[in-house]
Amino acid sequence: MDLSGHDRFRPSAGQDARAQATGESLLAIGWTALASGRAESLDIHLGSGLQVTGALAIRIGGGIAEAATRAGEFTHAFAVDDVVMVRQNRRGARPGA
Repeated sequence: MDLSGHDRFRPSAGQDARAQATGESLLAIGWTALASGRAESLDIHLGSGLQVTGALAIRIGGGIAEAATRAGEFTHAFAVDDVVMVRQNRRGARPGA
C-alpha cells in the first residue's frame, strides 16, 4: 500500500523551507572554511545516509548542491535540503576520520 500521498507522510512547506535553509547554512559554513584555508576538505553527511568524503570544493545552484572530491571536477550532486552535517577536515587530517 502506497501512503506517500497522505498528508501525514508529506512534509509541510515550512518543513521544506527550514531544511533548505539549514542545508544552505551548513554548506556556506563549509565553503567559508575551505576558502579561508581553515579546512583542507569537507565530509558532507546526507539525511539519506550517504556521505561525500573529502570534498575540496562545493557550489549551490537552487536546491541542488555539487561537491568536488577531485580537483577541478564536480563529482557529486545532491539536494541541499538533504544535508544534515558538514565536517571540516583540518590540513593534514585524513578525511572521514
